[in-house]
Amino acid sequence: MYDQTIVGLDVGRSAVKVVAFSNGQAYHLNFSSLVCLAIDLSDENSIQAAELETVVVEGLKYFTGDTARLQGGAATSVGLSNDWTETPEYLALVLSAIKRLQHMGVIGLDTPYIVVGTPAALYGKQRDRLEELTRKALPNADVKALSQPMGAYLSFFLAPNGVPVYERFKDPKGRKKSWAVIDVGHFTTDFLLMKEGVHIDRKSESSEGIFLAAEQLARILSTKGIDASPVDCEESLRTKEIQHFGIKDVTAEVADAANFVVSKIMTKTNALLFAEAAKIDGILLAGGGAKIIYASLANQWPHIMLLPDARMAVAEGFCRFGKGQLLKRAAAITVQ
Repeated sequence: MYDQTIVGLDVGRSAVKVVAFSNGQAYHLNFSSLVCLAIDLSDENSIQAAELETVVVEGLKYFTGDTARLQGGAATSVGLSNDWTETPEYLALVLSAIKRLQHMGVIGLDTPYIVVGTPAALYGKQRDRLEELTRKALPNADVKALSQPMGAYLSFFLAPNGVPVYERFKDPKGRKKSWAVIDVGHFTTDFLLMKEGVHIDRKSESSEGIFLAAEQLARILSTKGIDASPVDCEESLRTKEIQHFGIKDVTAEVADAANFVVSKIMTKTNALLFAEAAKIDGILLAGGGAKIIYASLANQWPHIMLLPDARMAVAEGFCRFGKGQLLKRAAAITVQ
């Protein structure tokens, strides 16, 4: 049915999320977007543990993920700029994702169909370049770039086999439905409006991401004598705990930090969607920071839906899109 291995690749600024489909089986993977130049290790167990997370880009070795954090001392995520995909770090993360999939037993990664994403506001400018850069890491791959919120939308609109779910496109009377997407990522929060099945360009915008909450949490904890790295704070936003002479509960501090970024996201959300919100069928909420702002948005818009496994929704949608494209390709060949 699908003549290529499909890889939905969401290379985020906080984590790399991957959903792959190969030989009838689905694979899920995520790891921290941490990258640093590799160093020589002396302990055999450490060398063996680091091998899976070590890649070579343009002749240089890089540690990724936990190895970058533990062995290389990486304390900040990559990509706090819009052009970060031009860096060797982006290529290192792409190669690391593929290497990890190979270790999981995924076949067909020499000629895969890969779908990658860009922030909504940069899609028009970065699409072609992102495809080119991803092919630089994987020269024999078919690469397609979509906006990240489009991936979240497709995870809802397409069934797991890549075929559209009719009742999410039209109601029982045949009326075309409309949906908005808010994808709360690390560096950006991205917006998308699909009105009667048509993408509305003027509503494809981006605003601040959840990294602002991590920065604010670091400031709050600093006033209490806790020195926490950005990576520590990103994790604490999800767990509401931090390691400081044992495990400390930081629920109240996380709530204060979240309010700081929620107000910014809400301002942008209202500017883009306030006039549309009451007229659309629903608002889909995705991304690693989705749960942090869900309650605030739900108070204003009761038809907002937190997508299942919101953090993986973009990669899942990318994979389903890839399946749909391969089905169309197969059908076209059959007709010919």
